[in-house]
Amino acid sequence: MNKPTIAIHEDNLQLSSGRYQSFSARWHELAYQQGIATRKVDINSSSENYFEQLNGCSALMWWFGQPIPVSRPGRRIIASLAHISKMPTFPNLNTIWHFDDKVAQYYLLSATRIPIPKTWVLWWRRPAEEFLSSATYPLVLKLASGITSRNVELVRNPRDARRCVKELLDSGMHTLPPPNLPFRWLAGRFLEAFRIVTCKKNNDEFHKGSLLFQEFLPGNNFDIRITIIGNRAFAFRRHNRPNDFRASGSGRIDWDPSQIAEDAILLAFETARVLQTQSLAVDVLRRNDEPVIAEISYYYEGWAIAACPGHWELNSVSKQLVWVAGQMRPEDAIWADFVTRLGILRAGD
Repeated sequence: MNKPTIAIHEDNLQLSSGRYQSFSARWHELAYQQGIATRKVDINSSSENYFEQLNGCSALMWWFGQPIPVSRPGRRIIASLAHISKMPTFPNLNTIWHFDDKVAQYYLLSATRIPIPKTWVLWWRRPAEEFLSSATYPLVLKLASGITSRNVELVRNPRDARRCVKELLDSGMHTLPPPNLPFRWLAGRFLEAFRIVTCKKNNDEFHKGSLLFQEFLPGNNFDIRITIIGNRAFAFRRHNRPNDFRASGSGRIDWDPSQIAEDAILLAFETARVLQTQSLAVDVLRRNDEPVIAEISYYYEGWAIAACPGHWELNSVSKQLVWVAGQMRPEDAIWADFVTRLGILRAGD
């Protein structure tokens, strides 16, 4: 019996760290080593319809990141296949429908009762102003999309909060103006006029019509980034920027596994189980003694995962964490899980 052919969409992205990353190149390499047939596909090919490129293939793998010109077609193709086809995909719809959408993530996590910071999503100006007039400050404002702490800031008083209402529910913007810019909101309008040209060219998202605030959790000098791939948990701490409450994108990473709280890892495993995701990165903070999920994402920079000295696995019977020493590339873990589920390889091959 012939082994199935896996369609692999080509990816080669420049990351926020400046590195380049291509999961597809590694997947083709692993497939060649294991005698598995693959086919290169690309939505940018003008020679044939994308679904015609998939003819004769039994599965699709596509690693796409945040830039909207990349993620938008990826999400739509995956959703279309989930709707009309039984073709296995990585990522699947459960893994990516909420990708880079903090509002969708809030509703999803709230529906599953996963512990998260107190969060408020506001859609209309009058209820927003009523809420903000009686809210406890500071609050963390987050635009729906953005990476490396972009579009996240601390709102310290009702006056600044009302400005956020005006800018995001009335005018809209592509990104928050720099926090230390004099007359930042006025200057932000001029910057926005410039961004309208550059952001339209890059097809960046325009934010208007919703506000998302989270409670500020003091005492968190770092977050824990935990990535769940199958039954593996890779984790490291990210220390905050100097004189800042934000950790994402700081580059101040500590890979020491002895510093990772066990309850945070268990919460990450539980979140991935409930959401039924193939790959899930979670940012964990603490509210007093309780770990909470601040954000989730299917996407991450692979080099930081590969630098972990090992990973944890969750024993299915005892529910105890087991440490497995040794570095592992995330694309290798994703590949192993996917081809095992397809029945091409046995677990452990």
